[in-house]
Amino acid sequence: MSRSMLFLILAVVGLAVQLAVVGVFLAEQGLDIGEMADQATDSPMAVLALTDVLLSAVAYLLWMPREARRAGVERPLVYGVAVAGGLCFALPLFLAARERSREAED
Repeated sequence: MSRSMLFLILAVVGLAVQLAVVGVFLAEQGLDIGEMADQATDSPMAVLALTDVLLSAVAYLLWMPREARRAGVERPLVYGVAVAGGLCFALPLFLAARERSREAED
């Protein structure tokens, strides 16, 4: 299996997990943004996880456009917008595109 396919599988799994968790929340709480924010900041460990993901997403968004140009990845905006599906989706999706670009060069 190629590295690009492995990253693509990780992206799909990451998105599926994110959607499953959001689905459970919506089934239990409905579309209650206030409750979502409360749960995301309920404990120090929840805040730790939230800040880790948010700062990692910012680092990704700062790094990715330049890396996309360097690696010859087309349409980098797509991989920036993909953060809406979670960093665990966007990062492996971008890495899959970067690997495909590298594979095409070889």
